[in-house]
Amino acid sequence: MTNNFSPWAAAQFTLLDQSWTRSMALVEQLGPVGLERPLSPSWTVKEMLAHLAFREKTSVPVITSIFRGEPEVPVEEWYGGTDLELGPNDPWPDPDTHNAREARWARSRSASEVLARWQQAREKLKSILATVTEEESRGPIGTEWSGDSVCRHIEGHLRQVEALLQ
Repeated sequence: MTNNFSPWAAAQFTLLDQSWTRSMALVEQLGPVGLERPLSPSWTVKEMLAHLAFREKTSVPVITSIFRGEPEVPVEEWYGGTDLELGPNDPWPDPDTHNAREARWARSRSASEVLARWQQAREKLKSILATVTEEESRGPIGTEWSGDSVCRHIEGHLRQVEALLQ
């Protein structure tokens, strides 16, 4: 990736790179067995990582289709889990429905598979953020979608993992 991206995108990369470094240190500290530890009543650390992968990967079609008006990307071309469990006319699920589905997906996967999916999602997120112009960052991409919210979303989860390790 070159340095021809907007200052807004550069700020998002900083957030993403810092959180990745911190995440990988925590993953290393936990080890594969530790990733199976409950993080909350709803999910384990590994299941939360699958949630992060989904959230980051879905940023690509949100930016391209919703905010840029490009043709909608068929779900089967961008979704990295098994299946969105949506019928043809079903409305987009709420976050809890997505989180439960991602947790189910992660349960039957190895820690390395979940981490690989998250790494791939992170790379896709960074690739699309690299294309966001300064003008776009002052519009709906920077205000409604807000990379800050996606790029900062991990912070609360990292604090949960750090508390688990204390």
